[in-house]
Amino acid sequence: MTSSHRYLEMAEELESELQHIPVGSRVPSEHALASRFGVSRPTARAALQELERRLLVQRVQGRGTFRRGRLDYVISPAWPPSFSETLRRAGGVPGVRMLSVTVRRAVEQECRRLSLPAASAVWAVERIFTVNGEVAAYATSVLPHRLLPGLDAALTGEPSLATALRRRYGIAVQRMRYRISLASPPQAVADQLTVDRTPIWLAESVNRCAGGPPVETARTYMRADVLDISFEMEERTL
Repeated sequence: MTSSHRYLEMAEELESELQHIPVGSRVPSEHALASRFGVSRPTARAALQELERRLLVQRVQGRGTFRRGRLDYVISPAWPPSFSETLRRAGGVPGVRMLSVTVRRAVEQECRRLSLPAASAVWAVERIFTVNGEVAAYATSVLPHRLLPGLDAALTGEPSLATALRRRYGIAVQRMRYRISLASPPQAVADQLTVDRTPIWLAESVNRCAGGPPVETARTYMRADVLDISFEMEERTL
């Protein structure tokens, strides 16, 4: 059997074994795997790299290789459009780091999504989300400036946008539109997410005031090795 087939055979066997060990557990080293399977170090390394491509392990420089777990990020009409709340409901520990809150002129697409006149003033809110201490997503939210006076002050010490909208402005947001695709992140975003520019999840969403007009449009890059995106649809009987 060629080495190319051998490393794939090893990856298949190791994948089955990984299902029975806890997330975060250390995976045998290249040296240990080479000895166990009677192969060269490069073949053992290729097997671990294959598991990494399958998002099953995480290789940490200087520490080793560990069993990776991905958190389910559920998109559902029944769930609030809050990144932190969605992670919390999935059993994760969310964290938010505010990068900037600025005022600028909206571009055409933002005006269209928010039903605003051309070149309207908007808030641009940039945040980093973490789950269980690991960087998970980079989000840019755009909101009407006129509707939300003093949003920068409202977000001081309160990085949850959904919470600030509810407490300061009495606005409960609902999902209005959600689109997800694979896209290569800009270099600045890739640096924040500590990833290369390989395509990752890009979510483009519009949220509205409950029963009212759109209040937020957002672009969120999410790490595919940290989050597993799923949609839940429920049929309603008329």
